[in-house]
Amino acid sequence: MKNLVLFCTVLFLAACSREKTDQVLLELDKKKLTENINYDKIIFYKFAKIAVRSTAVQDTSQPEYQKFSKQAQSVVRTLNTVDGHGNENISVIDALRVYKEYRSVKQFVKETDEDVFPLLTAGFIAMQTGVKTPHPFFKDLKKVYYQNIEHAILSMAVLTTRDLGQPFALYECSKTQPELLDDCEIKTLLEFVRGFLFFGNNLFYLSEDGLSRNIKWLDKNEKILLPYTKAFFGWSRLNDEQTHLAFHGMNYLFRGFDRMRMERKIDEERSLEDFEAFLNDMNKLGIQNELVWGITAYLNLKKERPEQSLPALEKLSKSPLFSNSEREALQQTIVYVKDRKADKALTGVYDKAFMGKIAIKYTIAMLSKVDWEKLMKQHGVPHAEEVFAGIGKFKALSNSVSEYTQPSTIEKEKKEIGKKGSELLEKAKGFLN
Repeated sequence: MKNLVLFCTVLFLAACSREKTDQVLLELDKKKLTENINYDKIIFYKFAKIAVRSTAVQDTSQPEYQKFSKQAQSVVRTLNTVDGHGNENISVIDALRVYKEYRSVKQFVKETDEDVFPLLTAGFIAMQTGVKTPHPFFKDLKKVYYQNIEHAILSMAVLTTRDLGQPFALYECSKTQPELLDDCEIKTLLEFVRGFLFFGNNLFYLSEDGLSRNIKWLDKNEKILLPYTKAFFGWSRLNDEQTHLAFHGMNYLFRGFDRMRMERKIDEERSLEDFEAFLNDMNKLGIQNELVWGITAYLNLKKERPEQSLPALEKLSKSPLFSNSEREALQQTIVYVKDRKADKALTGVYDKAFMGKIAIKYTIAMLSKVDWEKLMKQHGVPHAEEVFAGIGKFKALSNSVSEYTQPSTIEKEKKEIGKKGSELLEKAKGFLN
């Protein structure tokens, strides 16, 4: 009897452990996300954003404002010398002054949520017009909604830029809170953006969580109109029903990639089901691209049908999306398949990591073709021009500070400043040392 009780207890605990596994892994991903965005360039970017947002504060007695006002004024003065469209005009002295201000409040920036300040667009308007936000720290759904939109726009806008890119996009999407938005197209598109970026940063459980919510929502809302989604993916030739089906498939695709990179056997089995669902949607639409070819080849190799993977592999190997070395890797995969060595193909050059590269390369290539500023203006997003000019300003400031604070550059600038006379040298004291 005792043995039976012990056995039942073990089974119960094992079942509970299995039930908690997904949640535990999700919590671990949340901790990893915090670590991934906690480094100097991201903190400096956040510093510049808080400076802009703080200019819209009307009640300057707020403690958050008081701790930061002097440094914010210095940053804003420097940002006002940049037009945000590539004509940078940041001097060595200004860049080093901003860096000194940053260092003096770095800990405050790390510990402060930028979203306690007014909207970023409100900050840019205040910089240009002097008009401040009447209620700077209000926390209602309207602010949450527009804040989410701002972070979502920035996450996509910086993703395809050479100077900022994925780390900054990851920071922006980490600030979004889609769960606080009403069910709508913006919410489901935001969940996809987060899922894509989380996957690209190996946060597979966070990515899977949002994409699963998306799939359920799309299944329940088959007649929903998706104009933003159509513009986002460049699906102008698809009608509303086809856009829904294509977006449905893309969510299955990236959830499949998430599960493919997880460690448990059950997740790998689920990933194959997701890939089948993706291909089913794409085949209904007659879509052929690198994603379809990559998944077709992978599924056929996994299901021990190597000869059926060859046409897709041949198409992939000719795609301009890949570098010469990647095309050579695909050619090697084809050789393995022809030599009946499908196992080597899957454990060698055509492995899970390579599959993920295909997905990221294709998606970024697709998103980089979108004129985000034009898209936002067409869909009536307020102050899109100010936001995109702001991105240009942030890039210019970040690049200048990064350049002028390198040890080798500092030594060079010391000599240059020394040549220009004692007045400039006096100004530079404290910045260069």
